[in-house]
Amino acid sequence: MTEAHEPGRHRRVRGRTARIVTWSIVGALTAGVVWAGASLYGTYKDSDGEPVSVIVATWMRDNHMGPIVAQLENVYYRYVDKPEVGGEPTLSADLANEDNAGTDNSDLGAVQPATSAHDSVPLLLAPAKPAAPAQVAPPANPAAPAPVAAPALLPHLQPPASLVSPVTSPEPKEGQWQPVASYVNGEPAVYVTRVRADDVHTAYYASVMWIDTKLTKAIFVPGYQEPGGPNPYNGALPKDLWPAVLANFNGAFRLDDTQAGYYYKGKTIRPLVNGRASTVIYKDGSIKVGKWGRDVTMTKDVDVVRQNLNLIVDNGKSKVTNGADNVVWGATTDKESLAWRAAIGQRADGSIIYVGSPYLSADGLANVLVLSGVERAMVLDMNNWWTAGFYFRHSKDGKPLCRKLDPSIQESCDRFLNRYKRDSFQFLSVNP
Repeated sequence: MTEAHEPGRHRRVRGRTARIVTWSIVGALTAGVVWAGASLYGTYKDSDGEPVSVIVATWMRDNHMGPIVAQLENVYYRYVDKPEVGGEPTLSADLANEDNAGTDNSDLGAVQPATSAHDSVPLLLAPAKPAAPAQVAPPANPAAPAPVAAPALLPHLQPPASLVSPVTSPEPKEGQWQPVASYVNGEPAVYVTRVRADDVHTAYYASVMWIDTKLTKAIFVPGYQEPGGPNPYNGALPKDLWPAVLANFNGAFRLDDTQAGYYYKGKTIRPLVNGRASTVIYKDGSIKVGKWGRDVTMTKDVDVVRQNLNLIVDNGKSKVTNGADNVVWGATTDKESLAWRAAIGQRADGSIIYVGSPYLSADGLANVLVLSGVERAMVLDMNNWWTAGFYFRHSKDGKPLCRKLDPSIQESCDRFLNRYKRDSFQFLSVNP
């Protein structure tokens, strides 16, 4: 009797086991979906107006799925957002109309030498150069007030020579440096030019910004999330510095992706790595880009060290080599992916070059830096949300009037003035 019922009992046991396994799987999947939904919603709530694609990618990176994101980005740049070959730029290399768009010059201050630390003079595209200081004769009437002499001009650097476009027939103004942003004591401290990165993808410009380090001082503003550690500014440029800001741009990779370290105001957030590309800001506002342990080292004057990967330009030469090497210049392919990319470089005279543009390979980015006379350069962030550079003019009351380095930069122009999750480099006018 027992043996006769044995197969049925086995079927019932197997059935119960199958149901237990099934409901366990369903429960685990449900818990996973609930966790993923709650986690993703948390990332969404903490976004700064980012598109869904950026939010999802950020969430995946936060949850150890960075390699999957890298492959998806690779597919996107190779097959979806694929740049055309040939063609002419739709963006102009002549910045005059773009820079004046929406600006009523009657709201701008007069073009005259600045007289205080925060009195950076608004740019009119053909400003009158201030006259050299003249000797002031004593007044004929001792009771009359003495005339005020014009302030002496500050020491300043000369912008680089025009860039030679790789195309045979450059567009008007292509490669020519044009002064932008407010003047410092009557001198332009920021210039911009646009140039093709290669002679194949000729419909796209790389936008390049040059910053005079004698007329500016640099500060580093940590984001409220990245790169971690102290955050005294809550991710924003303090408002009392807004009348002095001339330019700002994005920082480097998330710290976990830099393969390097970070030091901020006396605190080592992550140990600095010898040989890595490093941008160092000193307590006096000066800045230097170089290889840690060779060009730059720790001293009592160091305020900030932001490291990221290897130097992409060293000794004036591109260090981009193997196009299949996808771990040196970012998670996506080295040469083959034409994406939004950014870098900070330094010329022999100490001036700073920033490049931040779409449809740049690592090779193209390095070539533009070399073309601009850069001696050493460090890769900054990449992709079409995190690459962003801006320069500023000011109204009579000191309010910054922002311009995008490239009109297709996403999000608002005051991104790095207000509270933001990622770090930024800021350049302010110096004390006259």
